Amino acid sequence: MEKEYNLATTSNLRAVFLPIKNLVDNLLPQDDSVNYLEDPSVDIVAIAKNCGIDGIRRVPSSEVFGKHAHLIAEMIYVNNEKSKEKERFSIAHELFHLLVRDKNDDGLQAVARQGGAWKIENAGSPEAVDEEIADYFAASLLIPTERFILWEDKPDEEIARAFKVEPKCIEKRRGEIEFELEEMVPEGLSSDVKLEAQSPLSLDELNLLMEEYCGSEGQA
Repeated sequence: MEKEYNLATTSNLRAVFLPIKNLVDNLLPQDDSVNYLEDPSVDIVAIAKNCGIDGIRRVPSSEVFGKHAHLIAEMIYVNNEKSKEKERFSIAHELFHLLVRDKNDDGLQAVARQGGAWKIENAGSPEAVDEEIADYFAASLLIPTERFILWEDKPDEEIARAFKVEPKCIEKRRGEIEFELEEMVPEGLSSDVKLEAQSPLSLDELNLLMEEYCGSEGQA
């Protein structure tokens, strides 16, 4: 009988969190003129094309090798019967498969190695492991941590509309981000104190704080 794999467990999520976070940060365009309190959504099509995706084709469900989408070479094929929100998530999900396939990023190579270890632990379910990690990447890219905390006090439905994802994605992302903040907040700064309630930090300052913390952890 196969062992059930679940990325949501602390040990599993911790193993991929920082490589995924670093990758997402590198993929997101840096534009200080954007007000994320007004529009926090990510232009996933532009990011995908910048990463080497040649195009996105909307095809009937009978032509999709899976529930929502599939990747062939540098082309993403998405089920044209799905909602725009599902389509955006599918593009981000398939983008991860492209990036892992090319393995141009050291962090992704680490994630791939970790995925290999989980495949051994969960013999017979390598696809489930790959898909869970790809889903986590997609959610992290479409709902970046720093942008989400600007919206976290609003209802899930309102946040979902702003980020252009499904409400269930926001619900799941809340749990992931709660863990992520525990990992990113330096010791001595209580994780139950809202960051925006402190002396206001800009996104650049928050990123610098996280980088310093992650750097000190790596030297420990």
